[in-house]
Amino acid sequence: MGSPLRHGVPLVVAGQSEEKTEVCARVAWSGAGIDLRTNRAKPDDVAKAVRKVLADPSYGQHAQRIGRAIAESRGVDALVDLVENESRRRP
Repeated sequence: MGSPLRHGVPLVVAGQSEEKTEVCARVAWSGAGIDLRTNRAKPDDVAKAVRKVLADPSYGQHAQRIGRAIAESRGVDALVDLVENESRRRP
């Protein structure tokens, strides 16, 4: 299935444990979604945020921009090429 961002879908995110705080902050910073800034989101807060990301086209535009970047990325293949090129350059 992959990430919703891969498909240009804006996000509503929550979580403050492990790496979730940073991931949620990046979603908000990128403009691709809303960070609810909690571990236990209330249904009304989720509904309000979902309505907001659906009503404001900027969230979808940012999510689509990120989706295009993901689609154009070579991912692990680019890393493999980098490592192979570096290994050839070293004695």
